[in-house]
Amino acid sequence: MGSVHGQLACTTCHGGNPNTPLTKEAKADAHAATADFVALPSEQFDVYCSACHSDITSKFETSLHYTQNGFYERFKIRAGGMDLRTDANMKAGFDADCAKCHAACGQCHVIRPVSVNSGLEQAHQFYRTPSLVNNCTACHGSRVGEEFRGLHRGEEGYENVKEADVHYNKGMNCMACHPADEMHGDGNLYPYRYVENESFVAQCTDCHPDALDPNTENEYHKNHVQGDLTLQCQICHSQTYKSCNGCHVGEGITGSSYPTFKIGKNYLKNTSSFRTTDFALVRHIPIAPDTYHNWNGSISLTTFDNAPTWKYTTPHNIQRWTFLTDTSGTAWCGQTCHDSHDQILLKRSDVDSTYLDDELRANEPVFTD
Repeated sequence: MGSVHGQLACTTCHGGNPNTPLTKEAKADAHAATADFVALPSEQFDVYCSACHSDITSKFETSLHYTQNGFYERFKIRAGGMDLRTDANMKAGFDADCAKCHAACGQCHVIRPVSVNSGLEQAHQFYRTPSLVNNCTACHGSRVGEEFRGLHRGEEGYENVKEADVHYNKGMNCMACHPADEMHGDGNLYPYRYVENESFVAQCTDCHPDALDPNTENEYHKNHVQGDLTLQCQICHSQTYKSCNGCHVGEGITGSSYPTFKIGKNYLKNTSSFRTTDFALVRHIPIAPDTYHNWNGSISLTTFDNAPTWKYTTPHNIQRWTFLTDTSGTAWCGQTCHDSHDQILLKRSDVDSTYLDDELRANEPVFTD
């Protein structure tokens, strides 16, 4: 009650019956007494948050976290330009299966996300910095969260995972690389997350500019960061990470996840001003030609192969010494990397045979054969 938000009456944001006593026993009556009770006020942040936070809400209304525009735009690419928002059946399917993953203000600053069953995080206090575990990785958990916190150590197929991300071990949270400006947006509506304002997208060299120093004594950086064929930093400094196949919406998640470490051609090189390396790590995303069939029984991703299914990725499991860079014993680069092409380069033989032709066409820009 002594906090800034506590100076407001409960009904200022939630409606309900203002005359109900503030007791546990009266809670149900307060919530149910009137038809105008608002459980999640920040879903209408232009009404309930903007009076005090207009500098943020004016930009947030076009952010990817709120609009989910990335999903709509990527769907168009695979569905022949179709906008699922214009089809009632498709929109109903999306709303039931995917829309709950968007985030409004409260889902980062007072409650856990609705997509993971919500619940107040710190009683009813608002907090400026979201919880890494209960907010950020509650949604971004199965890949980012597990990798960042080293939760795959000891699992079958993840023998190369020795530690949690070095940044996590140093006490850094998500906001160290993803500040509020990135989360809240800058007022522009971007088509998806890899097309963003460069000024607030973290890059490794922001904190490690020595990798770009032409006078560096690090021969690896000289050859692979500044050389003729450049590598994304994560290629040398990531550990094994997760890929997924076949998430069929509405029917529960089918298919499986599996450990991977694959290098592909950077198909974003000519579309980005700062993801310009020749090669990058890629992971398979949960998409298949029939992923959305159950939404109306007839949807077909007619241009499924217009985008890769093995996509540019930035694993959150960074270490200085990995199975590729650790040459402290008898191993050397020729053995750990240059003689291991069959294991670490993405080739046509790596694609899912269930949708072989579609996968081969979709990933042509990524294959290293």
